[in-house]
Amino acid sequence: MRLRVDPLPAEGLAYPDVVLVVDVIRATTTAAALLEAGAEALYLTAGLEAARAFKDEDVVLSGEVGGLRPPGFDLGNSPREALEAPVGGRIVVMATTNGTRAAHAARGARAILLGSLQNATAVAQEAARLGEEVALVCAGREGQVALDDLYAAGVIGKRLQERGFRAMGDAAALALFLAVHPPWEVLPVSEAALALREVGLWADVEACARVDAHGVVPLHEGFCGEGMVFRRADAEEP
Repeated sequence: MRLRVDPLPAEGLAYPDVVLVVDVIRATTTAAALLEAGAEALYLTAGLEAARAFKDEDVVLSGEVGGLRPPGFDLGNSPREALEAPVGGRIVVMATTNGTRAAHAARGARAILLGSLQNATAVAQEAARLGEEVALVCAGREGQVALDDLYAAGVIGKRLQERGFRAMGDAAALALFLAVHPPWEVLPVSEAALALREVGLWADVEACARVDAHGVVPLHEGFCGEGMVFRRADAEEP
């Protein structure tokens, strides 16, 4: 059983087995929070206009541009806001700058999961149940490698190692090396965290730094138009 870490998503790269997408600040953290809050499903789109095409009275739009909620959207990209949002039994359509695009880059994989620090153990359990080769794909930040995503990939990677997975390549080694540090030493110095500080959303960084806060795992189950459909798959120890 093997795991690898891709520091950035690569369009057109073949993922034959399990992909675990990580955008810890904030898309994959928020996605799981929305399902924890009772959303029936998440539709992840690659862009804002594709998300807006789904809008009707039964659909909630969630997303961000420059860290903030886009015009016409119901929710931003905040895990704190998501937990309190009235999304029970509803479909939430998400579009973010980095995270939802990363999910689309992996859409050829046999199984796709959304991972964060908050569901680190649960998502590792589910990935181990689903396959023997796991690629942790980091969303990055505007085309650049993101410290926070590499760190979160390392935290999840350590949990996969505990389940018999062998790390392959320098990117995985780097992520695992970062993971020896506690989250409050790493996340606050990332560019994503500093950008949220600038717009008054530092509390979201603190929320994203919580490890194993819940066991909700978003699992890809198909497509609806331009949306990748995710529902919750609460992992059990394999």
